Amino acid sequence: MTASTSRAPKAAPPVAPCFSEIDTGAELPPVELCCEQQVIDRYAVASLDMNPVHTNEEWAARAQVFGMPETVVHGMMTMSSLASVVTRSWGPVSANGGSVRFVDATFTKPVRVGETVVSTGVVKKKHYHGDGKNWVEVRVESRDTAGDVIGVANVGYNLPD
Repeated sequence: MTASTSRAPKAAPPVAPCFSEIDTGAELPPVELCCEQQVIDRYAVASLDMNPVHTNEEWAARAQVFGMPETVVHGMMTMSSLASVVTRSWGPVSANGGSVRFVDATFTKPVRVGETVVSTGVVKKKHYHGDGKNWVEVRVESRDTAGDVIGVANVGYNLPD
């Protein structure tokens, strides 16, 4: 007799809206990211970015990078939270053929440990290029606990017809 292993069923990928179904001004659900040191450390391992400005609290206190005596969130973690507004709604690749086309992000403020970052997105523009080539541009903005903008991004997304 062999032991059976139970596996959780894989969730189906999200379904993106059809190009004709989406309007400029449409809002996507917000995404929250808790930036505790433990989360930053896990991201460091996953991304192989062990820079002490993110992972070594004693080093960060001495170095005071960005004028702060503490570690800060990885820029790519910030970009991931920006992009996730779109990917959590529609998937990096949707069940019906939508996909991320590009992510163009700018970081405007370092993110401190302990912040809760909230990212929101709005469909900014529809790009008509013909069947199978239409895409939308989503403007995403992330704010820290104080309400300051910490990053912005334009995310291009190919939508099914």
